[in-house]
Amino acid sequence: MSRQALRGAAVSVLAVVVALAASLVVIALTGVPLDKAAAAMWDGVFGSPAQFGATLTKFVPLVLAAVGWVIAIRAGRLNVGLEGQILAGGTASAAVGLYLTGLPTVIHLPLAVLAGAVGGAALGAVAAWLWARRGVNDFIATLLLTFIVTQLVSWLANGPMEEPTGTLGQSAPVADTARWPILIPRTTLRADILLVIVLVLAVAYMLRRTVVGYRLRLTGANPAAAQATGTRTQLIGVGALCASAAIAGVAGSSLVVASPAGNLAPGFSANYGFDGIVVALLARNSPLGCIPAALLLAALRQGGGLLEARLGISNGLVTATQAVVILLVTGTAWYAERRRPRRRTAGSSEVPAPVAEGARS
Repeated sequence: MSRQALRGAAVSVLAVVVALAASLVVIALTGVPLDKAAAAMWDGVFGSPAQFGATLTKFVPLVLAAVGWVIAIRAGRLNVGLEGQILAGGTASAAVGLYLTGLPTVIHLPLAVLAGAVGGAALGAVAAWLWARRGVNDFIATLLLTFIVTQLVSWLANGPMEEPTGTLGQSAPVADTARWPILIPRTTLRADILLVIVLVLAVAYMLRRTVVGYRLRLTGANPAAAQATGTRTQLIGVGALCASAAIAGVAGSSLVVASPAGNLAPGFSANYGFDGIVVALLARNSPLGCIPAALLLAALRQGGGLLEARLGISNGLVTATQAVVILLVTGTAWYAERRRPRRRTAGSSEVPAPVAEGARS
């Protein structure tokens, strides 16, 4: 591991420590004993096999969304619409699980997961087209599409896809043949976590060991240099946005066909897309680094729920902790970039700090 990578990892760890320390100070100010708060967090994450399984269940969409962000940012693209792509993928997966019947699991489940990837990629393709052909900023395009899809999913869950006998504004459960099998008995953890590990390793290998990965990273770090080598940077950007969205769509699929309810409901994405960006920032845009970072945020989500139920501490404290992590990680990256000596040549292009760092690592 290079000195720069070690420094980045140290900054991320320090950011987490500072954020957790700040959270402890806030808890202490509320008058709740810290030992009780720590016990509640521990029980929420590791208190039983069911609790730990729930933590790993939350890990799955977090790490997928994070890896989706990494692919886009390494190419210099800002895909902040992961939340919408999760919704699109989950909706497509739910449609396959509900309306394609009579199929065996070995066919139905892969089709449902593939539908999720296609649904996410389709939304990413719209954003990529707006960016490449209409000059719309990718940050704006991906974000605004999220709001459109959010309303569309709400309409579908309360209208065409609503369970005929239900009044809760959600679809019927998908067919059992379209659902991931339980991995650990008496927990919510399903076998989709195995697919997640494979995807993370595949993305890490692609970025570091393949020509496509090299061109993608070069495009993000220095578009002018990439064009000089014959790389079609616009095509790389479009492909990165679509691939990023496809992985987010798989996350959406898991939130439907690997969830306890197994149905489509408004807001089922539960901010996993935005939290995935936090995971990626904490991991310094490293696919492998997304694994421990996602585990940390999954533990905060799971433990924070029990903090609120047992001690009355608002779950908003978890959100505040994440915000502190973002500020510290991005702030130190910006500061390091400002201090780094550069030799600019004519024709060289300025690259934002998070993008440049992700492309170089």
